[in-house]
Amino acid sequence: MMTKIEKLRLLVMTIIISTLMACSVINVQKDVALPTTEKWVVLPFQNYSQTPRAGEQAEEILATLLRIRGLHGIEMYQSQAESNDWSEMNDRKQQENALSKARKDSYIYAVAGSVDEWQYKLGVGSEPAVGLTLRIIEIASGKVVWSASGARAGWSTESLNSTAQKLLRELISDLTIKRAS
Repeated sequence: MMTKIEKLRLLVMTIIISTLMACSVINVQKDVALPTTEKWVVLPFQNYSQTPRAGEQAEEILATLLRIRGLHGIEMYQSQAESNDWSEMNDRKQQENALSKARKDSYIYAVAGSVDEWQYKLGVGSEPAVGLTLRIIEIASGKVVWSASGARAGWSTESLNSTAQKLLRELISDLTIKRAS
């Protein structure tokens, strides 16, 4: 028989675990092994959030985390000189152009993605919230060989950047990277 204190502890632990589990949603494709020896590039992310340059922030964090995981040669896409063409402002078009350039530059794999949410939620705590989708594309065929999507909300004491890092780390945690023998 449980005492009142034990019941209260159990209730508190259940609430804490439920709250922690409700903070993120992760969907990741499994069982894909990708080589480190090939040429990799991070393409410009599509930014569907209301935060300017959120895609660039996510790209930089992801490239760093992938280097830590063993993709030491991964490069960031270098955009062309500024253009007065308004179609270049379209994130999807910019990503397509970058993929074409990556194909010409003999890259084998491209990491693309989108930022769906990148903000502090308004309210008492102003919690950071991040939503991202990632894809690894085999450039020659255009085939998506791996994908992941997730959302995470942090605590009011966390920064947006740390929440994004945690989400990105979770998204790529099951990505198998084959090291050169």
